Amino acid sequence: MSPAWDGEARLALIPLGRLFDAVRISVAVAHHAFASNDVPVVARRLARHVRDGPVIHDPAGSRYYALVPPGTTEDWRAPAAECLGEGTYLGVPRPDLTELDQGTGCSYWAVPMSRPGKLCRVSDVLTVAMVGGALADEEPEAAS
Repeated sequence: MSPAWDGEARLALIPLGRLFDAVRISVAVAHHAFASNDVPVVARRLARHVRDGPVIHDPAGSRYYALVPPGTTEDWRAPAAECLGEGTYLGVPRPDLTELDQGTGCSYWAVPMSRPGKLCRVSDVLTVAMVGGALADEEPEAAS
C-alpha cells in the first residue's frame, strides 16, 4: 500500500484527469435519487445503478465521488453535481476501507473497486445527478 494511506486520514491524494475524473454528488442529491437517508441502503442502490463502478463516500464532507473516465469534465452539464478533472486532486481511501467508521468519519468506498480500471458509466452517474437534483429541488426547504 502507498505510504500516503498510512496517515490518520487513510487517504492518498490522486491527481484527476489521467486515470479517471470524479463526479462530486452531495449526500442530499444521492439520497433523493435513491429515496432513502439510510447510508447502507443508498450504497446498495448506488452499486446496482452504477453497475459496481467505484464510488467514494466522504461523510465529513457530505459527498459521494463517482469515478468516471478521464475527460468527462469536458462535456459534463449536470448542475446538481460537479465533475472534477485535471488540476484537481482527490483523497482516495485505502482499498480495504469499505464501511463507514463511526469513530473517525473518514472517507471509504461506498462502492468498492471491483477491478483495476473499471469506472462508472457517465450515463449512470448523470441519471443519479439529474433525478436526485430534480427531487431535491422539489423539497419545500429548497424553495425558500
